[in-house]
Amino acid sequence: LIIALAWCFFMCCFATLPFIGLSMELASLISGVALATFPYSAEFNGKIKYIRDFFITLFFVGLGMQIPVPDLAAIGKGLLVALVVLAVRPVGIFLIVFLLGGGHRLAAIATINLSQISEFALVICSLGMNYGHIDEDTLTILIWTFSLLAILSSYMIGFNYRIYGMMCRACRRVVGRSSIGQGDTSEQHEEGGDHVDRNIVLLGFHKIAAMLIAHFEHHEPHLLAKIHVIDFHEHIMPELRKRGVTCAYGDISSPDVLEHAHHGDVRLVISSIPDSMLRGVDNLRLLQISKQVWPQADVIVTADNPRQAHMLYEAGADYVLRMAKLCAERLHVLIADHSTHCVHHHHVGEELKLNHVFQSFKQNEQDQHLKNINV
Repeated sequence: LIIALAWCFFMCCFATLPFIGLSMELASLISGVALATFPYSAEFNGKIKYIRDFFITLFFVGLGMQIPVPDLAAIGKGLLVALVVLAVRPVGIFLIVFLLGGGHRLAAIATINLSQISEFALVICSLGMNYGHIDEDTLTILIWTFSLLAILSSYMIGFNYRIYGMMCRACRRVVGRSSIGQGDTSEQHEEGGDHVDRNIVLLGFHKIAAMLIAHFEHHEPHLLAKIHVIDFHEHIMPELRKRGVTCAYGDISSPDVLEHAHHGDVRLVISSIPDSMLRGVDNLRLLQISKQVWPQADVIVTADNPRQAHMLYEAGADYVLRMAKLCAERLHVLIADHSTHCVHHHHVGEELKLNHVFQSFKQNEQDQHLKNINV
């Protein structure tokens, strides 16, 4: 901590020398970049956290003191600049993320989360005013723009997935419901096929679903012809199609998308992703949507604790998965088998080795033919 702070203050003092001519702000940035190259950067960051937060607080206090008495002209110009920033954000963020393969969801969430302007822009603007490149009115407008976007983005980040859902619904109304985020992406569906035999729907595709598909592929391959996956990760769909599983790109939290993402009779709906991994929706909401779209289907959802499981059962879930309970049941079987073998070997006077007891369990888990899909 002392070395890191000494380095930062040394760089700041060194930058102010006449033959260097850099500002303390740029020197601080250079110091941070230099510290980031060390393997101890995470430790540095953790130890200076409280000092950093203290100086950030002073920075924003000083920033607030620079805001002049509210003037309608300055506020109006700041609001106009803020609208321009929000208008060009999709071009600078959404388009880049989407072209790099991030998908609609990731690109939209990144655009919403980065809707504000950086406080470093105020630092650069302050330096420009000191050098006489800009006047005080420009700095005032930028401060108001920063303040408006900072307040707005703090709410937008908290409701980013809800905003994304509203944007998707608005786009579907404008462009057409059948063209955004729904329907099978496979060539068979594009040629007019349906999902008559696909009566098992997986809402979301993560580790449990990937392992389930792998088990079906090895032990019950005929069941793959009954499974249809709905998810917003496009990179998993080629692998699913290779295994004979149809899939649809779409937002699983939208009833309209689910209604058009599967064309056929649904008998079983499975949500295997816990709430801690879901964003913008939870298993309770998925249960309600599934019962609304497919009222005749059995619905399996996932809970993190007994209280949530009870709540899901009360809401109409046909079965609730709990990872802790399933692990406990597996350990119960293992310990019971172990105890049975212990009693048997004790009677015959033989020594029991744990490897012999666990062999059947390890053989199932280390099956070389079981190839999982990376998620």
